[in-house]
Amino acid sequence: MIFNPLRFFLLALFCGVFVFLPLSLKADVPLYGIPEVENYNRRDYQAGTQNWSLSQAANGLLYSANNDGVLEYDGNNWRLLPKIGDVIVRSVLAHEDKIYMGTYNNFGYYERNDRNDFEFHSLAIGENLRFLGDVWEIIPFNDLIVFQADKGLVLYKHGETPTLVPAKSRIPNAFLANGMLLVYDEERGLMELRQGELYEVPGGDMFAGISIGAILPISSREILVATITEGLYLWDLKSFSPWKAPATDFLKNANVFCGKVYDGQELVFGTIQSGVVVTDLQGNITMMTNKDRGLINNTVLSLEVDMEGNIWTGLDNGISRISFNSTVSFIQGYYDIGTGYALEDHEDNIYLGTNQALYFIEKEDFENPVKDREDFLRIPGTSGQVWSLFVDKEGQLLCGHNSGIFSVKGDEASLITPGSVVGAWLFRYPPGRDDILLVGSYNGILLLKKENNQWVFKKRLEGFDESARFMEWDSSGGLWVTHGYLGTFRLFFNEDYDAIVNVESFKEARGLDKGIFLNVSMVNREVVFSSKFGIFGYDNSSESFYRHQLNSFFMESGFPILLRDDENMNIWFFTENSVGVLRRLEDGSYTKVTGPFYAINGLIVNGFEFVKVLNERNALFGVEDGFAHYSVNEQKDFLQPFNVHIRGFKNQFETTEYLYSDHDAEQVVVPQWPFNKNAFEVTYSATHFESSQILFSTYIEGMDKGWSDFVATQRRQFTNIREGEYVFWVKALNIHGVETEPVGFRFEVLPPWYRTVYARIAYAVVVVLLLVGIWFLLIWLMERSRMVELKKQQERFRSKEEKLRNAALENEKEMIRLRNEKLRNEMVFKEKELANSTMHVIQKNDFLLNIKEELQKINRSREVSAVERKVNEIVRKIDRDIDNESQWEVFELHLEHVHADFLNRLQKQFPDLSSREQKLCAYLRMDMASKEISSLMNISVRAVENNRYKLRKKMGLDAKDNLSDFIMNI
Repeated sequence: MIFNPLRFFLLALFCGVFVFLPLSLKADVPLYGIPEVENYNRRDYQAGTQNWSLSQAANGLLYSANNDGVLEYDGNNWRLLPKIGDVIVRSVLAHEDKIYMGTYNNFGYYERNDRNDFEFHSLAIGENLRFLGDVWEIIPFNDLIVFQADKGLVLYKHGETPTLVPAKSRIPNAFLANGMLLVYDEERGLMELRQGELYEVPGGDMFAGISIGAILPISSREILVATITEGLYLWDLKSFSPWKAPATDFLKNANVFCGKVYDGQELVFGTIQSGVVVTDLQGNITMMTNKDRGLINNTVLSLEVDMEGNIWTGLDNGISRISFNSTVSFIQGYYDIGTGYALEDHEDNIYLGTNQALYFIEKEDFENPVKDREDFLRIPGTSGQVWSLFVDKEGQLLCGHNSGIFSVKGDEASLITPGSVVGAWLFRYPPGRDDILLVGSYNGILLLKKENNQWVFKKRLEGFDESARFMEWDSSGGLWVTHGYLGTFRLFFNEDYDAIVNVESFKEARGLDKGIFLNVSMVNREVVFSSKFGIFGYDNSSESFYRHQLNSFFMESGFPILLRDDENMNIWFFTENSVGVLRRLEDGSYTKVTGPFYAINGLIVNGFEFVKVLNERNALFGVEDGFAHYSVNEQKDFLQPFNVHIRGFKNQFETTEYLYSDHDAEQVVVPQWPFNKNAFEVTYSATHFESSQILFSTYIEGMDKGWSDFVATQRRQFTNIREGEYVFWVKALNIHGVETEPVGFRFEVLPPWYRTVYARIAYAVVVVLLLVGIWFLLIWLMERSRMVELKKQQERFRSKEEKLRNAALENEKEMIRLRNEKLRNEMVFKEKELANSTMHVIQKNDFLLNIKEELQKINRSREVSAVERKVNEIVRKIDRDIDNESQWEVFELHLEHVHADFLNRLQKQFPDLSSREQKLCAYLRMDMASKEISSLMNISVRAVENNRYKLRKKMGLDAKDNLSDFIMNI
């Protein structure tokens, strides 16, 4: 909504007139009916029946001393403060930041703890303070708190030890009036507390044995003393005299039990027999509410006037709130006249048309707020549904009724229509004619004509037979008729208005969507059409409907379904759920006013909305079960501030609740919850008792982007929020557009272990280590890359080198192959040479042996000594040649060339072999046969075999081992 400073100022000026007039809880305009009463029984507040004392705190919360404990009310819910035992609480006082309480043999105060909830601290310490009986009153007196008990007064100053002022006898009650603390002593009468002592009041002993219910200051020099059974007395501070006032006798019989001064202008009496009685300072009764008139019980034990001007009553069985400051009162319920449809002020009488009959009451009695139900008289013959009342220009009263049309005079009514006519809705003069009335009926238009100063029924006009409940004339002479289901019609008549000549239907007209049904009204001499879709006018030149400029007042709140103007050009409107007025200002502009009518909302009969403006100060509405009276110029501050309260801030995993109400107090404890308990529920309320239509907006600082929309919900749940410090804010908006100051509650959600400071430090350390590791890794990778590249380069070099080496090796291998081939060839050659040499030796030895054998033969055959000598010499030479060692050395040389280092290995492995045995091994190495070996060794074959045998033994060979193979492997 866009804020308009001028409109806001004008609304404030209209509602309160606070710029020029002193503010008061209630103005001097009397209410015609009974104020709205809201009752709370013990099932509502879940405690005991009796409520002995009431007190409102500065933050708006209301407290009651109940049989079951101290009750607290926040505008929506009741709760009991922590109990201190199974005793009846007799008194309660909300003062500053404490709630003082008194019960039997105990008294003290509640003070808020770190959860902002209350804890009780007893002051009944010491033997002299423990047995004082019931504590009936708690009174703030100067800088003291005075506890009034059966056996005396306890004076307490915060932080100091309480002191006792003992009573001479029993003290039933005490009162504060004009700065004096007055005490009623059963035996000594009325007394005064001065300087810590009780002194008798001059003449006060007359009240000894007479119970006093209330003491109320009327002026600075006059105090009213109301006894329970012996009437009321006026005290001029010198003497007491009976109070001579209109209400005296009534109050005496009603038994005054308690009292309050209302705004310095009126006196409120709580009685035992008759509920609540309000008088002015002169003793004239201005309001009375009892069980018949709305209270749930007639016995009033306590009274409290709250900051809004409501009167709270602690009853013998329940609690009631009386909207005594309201601009609206009701003529219903107790008066039992039925649902209101029509009302007219005529000849010092008020006529009221209901669904039961037509009633009348003298105007003087009607304006009396304590009128009796018997003052409303039913006019005979009018039983049934009354639809409308009409006073013609000459002052004659007509009544539109379900049975037809009645002419009403005083307390009599006569039916002027035949029995065939039923259902008369409303009356309209034709343009320029005072002697004719057209009447909308259930089935068309009726014609009335005035003859001999009396209205006479003529006929029902032909040509239109639909229900005509809404009718208005336009400037062209057409009569607009709207029907809730059939649409809109315009009727044209002949000059005498006794015939319908044309009927135009606008069911599907230009400028209107299909399905829009209109109600026609005359607003400041202009025909307008209203519906829940908007307000329309009709343009004759274009023959179409257009959206009216009045729509601008209703764009956000819903369009009115009916409009009515009054003589001051104010426009009264009815929407589907509310009532209001566009108040015309001096400059011709309008300001919209809805707040004062909150009590009527929901009570208007839908489809049959009715308002009657009696004068500039009073208007009456038809409501269910009667009528509602609105005091137009009531001097009331509708913009009065109020408070919002956090009634419970709870973690859904726990039972502990935190409360917060004081806007100026610093929150002592900021609760902390672990991350795994991250679910919360908040409940809140507002101490605006005048209306339950309170809207709330919330904002979680640290989470939300902004304030939520205003809604009626009084609870918010939220879960899964991140860790951090938050402030939950809430504010309220009442029906008058007044916002509270927001109240906030601080709380903190701790991080999960993996997001704690220590975890973050650990993460930082890990990150640093990772960075260092990454740094070293990068260096390592760079070095590795360099080494890899170096290795690749080396590999390339190695590959090239390998290729070169391989090439060299191939070359070398080829050279070796060639060398080996050469060596192999040489070895083959040398083996051939060795073989040849060996064969040569063998052949030579064989040859020489043959020669030797021949020479031996010669020697044996001849005896010649010379020959013998010569032959022997030749034989010796041959022997030398056969055993010549040089031949062996040559053989050994050739053998080493062919079988490298064989003889050395043989000698190392078998060092005990003889040279002959070594030779035998060499011959066997060359794979020679025994015969060939015998020739070379110049021994027999048998000797060779024997030598072979000996050699096997030295070499440790078994019979199965082959000697030649063994030697070949050495």
